[in-house]
Amino acid sequence: MLTIKHAEVVRFTERNDIACADVEVKVDHSKGILLAVFTASKDNDFDMTHVYRKDVSGEIDRYDNNVHQALEDMSEALFQNEAEETKWGEREAFKEQVLTFGSIRKELEEHFELSRKASLFHTEDVEDQTFLH
Repeated sequence: MLTIKHAEVVRFTERNDIACADVEVKVDHSKGILLAVFTASKDNDFDMTHVYRKDVSGEIDRYDNNVHQALEDMSEALFQNEAEETKWGEREAFKEQVLTFGSIRKELEEHFELSRKASLFHTEDVEDQTFLH
């Protein structure tokens, strides 16, 4: 089980036309940084869609981008067993650790609520981003 030492929201962005938040996570017994990607979900919580390992430090990569393959998708390696079945308990436990660290959940709630209110559509389907695109 991964134990979180530090977590912070580093950016709000869009990927494939879906609003998301990038949260950098430092865990015990690891030198690298993990990048957990969260999106808003229909049940007023958050989905953790991916977890990447960030191989390049901020001092080297001033632009913090993945053009040079600095991010490696670790979602399967961290949360799947040998039979390629997702270990949902471990995945959900990690997600909750990230969301409850400091003010992460509050920051995500505030951002995604503002995004909903700022929507040009002003309809009930704003809650479900799949209808927007």
